[in-house]
Amino acid sequence: MEEVHWQLPLSSKTNAQDIVDSILSHAVQAGVSDIHIEPMDHCVRIRFRFDGVLFQAGELPIHMLEKITARVKIMSSLDIANKRLPQDGRMIWQTNGRSIDLRVSTMPTVRGEKTVIRLLDANRVHLDLDALGLGERVVPMLRQLSRNSKGLLLISGPTNSGKTTTLYAMLRELLSPAVSIATMEDPVEYQLQGVSQSQINPKGGLLFHNGLRALLRQDPDILVIGEIRDRETAEIAVRAALTGHLVFSTLHTSSAVEAPIRLADMGIEKYLLSEALVGIISQRLVRKLCRYCRVPAAEEQMQGRYRYVGCTKCLHTGYIGRICLCEVVPVGRHMRKQIRNSDNADVLRDAAKADGAWFMKQSIEEALAKGMTDWAEIQRMYDK
Repeated sequence: MEEVHWQLPLSSKTNAQDIVDSILSHAVQAGVSDIHIEPMDHCVRIRFRFDGVLFQAGELPIHMLEKITARVKIMSSLDIANKRLPQDGRMIWQTNGRSIDLRVSTMPTVRGEKTVIRLLDANRVHLDLDALGLGERVVPMLRQLSRNSKGLLLISGPTNSGKTTTLYAMLRELLSPAVSIATMEDPVEYQLQGVSQSQINPKGGLLFHNGLRALLRQDPDILVIGEIRDRETAEIAVRAALTGHLVFSTLHTSSAVEAPIRLADMGIEKYLLSEALVGIISQRLVRKLCRYCRVPAAEEQMQGRYRYVGCTKCLHTGYIGRICLCEVVPVGRHMRKQIRNSDNADVLRDAAKADGAWFMKQSIEEALAKGMTDWAEIQRMYDK
């Protein structure tokens, strides 16, 4: 696989504004998710994250670093005089009639400040369960879980695994004039008409725990918690699920059956978890093989039907776009019993199987059999 190099036309730019505009314009046009502007010993390296992988996009003279960083800080309402502490901000980038939400993070390093810009382009994301590449077996299971009138539904997975996208695709199908949906997020990534969305504001004193308590007084039918990070947030989520609300949230675990173990480690009583949980989803994103240049693989089995080659269509990476590999664990009679009695992942996995779970291994086998990805990409996903 060849290395992608965008070769940004930065050498002809003479000021920081033109350089930043050029970087942002090319990033939006290429459909990247993140921009890394990082100081090296003798240059400023620009990298783009494309389909989950970082690629070199260009270089600038090191003396341009402070000017570029200051320009980005001004655009995102950050303190340009503060170079010793990390800062977070946001801005709206207008280009070709589109509004792109950009989240900016700066971090001091020994060579100067590093800046990372995340591009949140809601127009590029199709909040539709059928369009996320989840698999024919998974989508009906997600729809069935989201139709519960109450309970806690968790979506787990590592950072940048598409948890929020899946959550919002499920919410979109629940929109109704008869249903009140409220969220507390950090940050709000997608704005969905008909949903009351709130964002935490630590400087203003609005945090997950006090914001969620306030939201529960707003009479919601469905409550969305951006992420369960601590015991207090977990307790509120479980309590809300047990008192008649349908609660969606995300959690960082490597598999679905580890979610109740993680919550128990946070201090949540197992008997409460067994009653509150209605389902657990775990997912990963993998790149799709380029349909223009893929060729049949020499070996099938678990190696997949096709292998990558690389062409101009896929920027010589061998892949275009991503699909979501998903496992779904409905919390039925067997899971409830074992959540109360065991903290062993293997025991919980056997109970999940008895309740009709669909596991990640099955999603991987299906994606390989259909030629949607290859074994090299599956290995890269687990090596991350």
